[in-house]
Amino acid sequence: MTNTTLMNFNIPNQIKNDFHTVCKFNQSTMTSEIVRFINNYISQESTRLKQYQVSSKELNELKQKKLTPTHIPQRTSSQNTWETSY
Repeated sequence: MTNTTLMNFNIPNQIKNDFHTVCKFNQSTMTSEIVRFINNYISQESTRLKQYQVSSKELNELKQKKLTPTHIPQRTSSQNTWETSY
């Protein structure tokens, strides 16, 4: 048996009445339809967030590669700087 929790929320009366009518017409309950909506939402958002995490990780890796210098040229004594130009 699945554990359940009672949820209360506010909804405009007309939407509730229309929802009830459609559920009855489809021989379903409002509870089962709301649970189905929530499950679909979780599934869609999980997929979107996973895609975002992959994109974000890839972007961060690219940013790190670009910002990490591979070679910093050293100044030689023959190069003039403003301090030695006087």
